[in-house]
Amino acid sequence: MGGPPFCVHKARAKEAHCVSGGSTSQSKTEENQMKVKGIIESDVDTFKVGDVIEVKLADGVKVQAMAVQQEEDGMIFCLADCLPGEHPMNSTSTNEGGYEESDLRKKLNGEILNLFPAELKAMMAPFNNGDLLRLPTEEEIFGKNYYGECESLCVKQWEPMKKRRNRMAFDGTKDENFQWYWLTNKVEDFASRFASVDAGGNADYYNASNSIGIRPTFKIKNH
Repeated sequence: MGGPPFCVHKARAKEAHCVSGGSTSQSKTEENQMKVKGIIESDVDTFKVGDVIEVKLADGVKVQAMAVQQEEDGMIFCLADCLPGEHPMNSTSTNEGGYEESDLRKKLNGEILNLFPAELKAMMAPFNNGDLLRLPTEEEIFGKNYYGECESLCVKQWEPMKKRRNRMAFDGTKDENFQWYWLTNKVEDFASRFASVDAGGNADYYNASNSIGIRPTFKIKNH
């Protein structure tokens, strides 16, 4: 028996609720499980920007994701910190094809997506390209394109990212070192680089074949 695989933290109410992983005991814990299932199944469209959910991944790692933007079909969440481990954008030093044709996009929607619990994946709405997981864009993090290719005028900075601390991310280890992480935008002036965020929450860029952190982003659909 492990710990809870999926928790909902209503940040604005400063309380947390958990859904346990398969306990059959009749207890106060089970009552809380039923309560939270109700929140998840019928009240998920009441999430507000700034709310946080906690997810227990298949490898036992617990991560938190913050609600960052409400869209017509659901609420976008971005991991508060990086997943443990570092990843290259591509196996070679190229940004040809951009994020859409990158190795990291395939990895995100393959082995990394498989780490997320089935309960959460069933609640996810696909993005426009059909993916359930993606990386943030430079405009979503900073409100403008410093180094990466320009984005649509309809893309706006996520409200929580107006605070530099929310742009900064720990590396997902017990050491809690601040980590660089990837963004989706390729850098047009260099054939080998993509936009990134440095350890201090500032705009930067990195070579595609080098490994840094990732903050997966997903959308929980409205019910």
